[in-house]
Amino acid sequence: MSASALAFPAATFRACLDCDAPLDQPYAQWCTRCRPAHRKRRLVHVPSTQIDEEITAAYKKFREFNNRKAITLAARRIGWPRHAVLRRARQLGLAQTKEAPWTEREVSVLQQYGYLSDAKLAEKLRAHGFIRSATAVHLKCKRMRIKSNGDWYSATKLANAFGCDAHVVLRWINSKALRAEKRGTERGEAQGGDTWLIRHEDVQRFALAYPDEYDLAKVEKYWFLDMITGGKICR
Repeated sequence: MSASALAFPAATFRACLDCDAPLDQPYAQWCTRCRPAHRKRRLVHVPSTQIDEEITAAYKKFREFNNRKAITLAARRIGWPRHAVLRRARQLGLAQTKEAPWTEREVSVLQQYGYLSDAKLAEKLRAHGFIRSATAVHLKCKRMRIKSNGDWYSATKLANAFGCDAHVVLRWINSKALRAEKRGTERGEAQGGDTWLIRHEDVQRFALAYPDEYDLAKVEKYWFLDMITGGKICR
């Protein structure tokens, strides 16, 4: 008897019960290709009526009150990982609900307060009786280009228009020559603090009152003429 015959039991050389292919493991019944079909999967996350009610309540808090921690807290109470809760929510149809169309009143609120952060805009909408998440607000503002087409400037954007450094604009603001206000973002001190909001009419007032503070050779020509003439140059 050879050494290879002594090393492996006779069961190693049996054929697969499904396709008659040679087996590669001792005492195996199926080959590598057929084995997954006979593998029994144990259901780890079994839903129940109570679990479904918990998930439904969490999604209701998320939509109506923009509570982003509701789903995570529900997963902890249930004892499931978050991905299992999200999968069950898709099965229940909770995560695939289509967003309601935006009304003209909602859009007007976005245009009026478009300089605010997404979270602050969602609060403004809630104060007017509309429930929208910060993500929905961000996407709507991006589609309509509300933040880029508004009649306001940041210190950096205004510095680019005047062809100067942002620190020069901050000097104008600190000296009260240029009127500005805080934007109301949630940026901390490590991020440079809250950003400045400078309105179009305040820029026009500054440009007419302090012509020696900027160099006409460096400003954006068409922007400057449009700002000074109130849009007549573009028309």
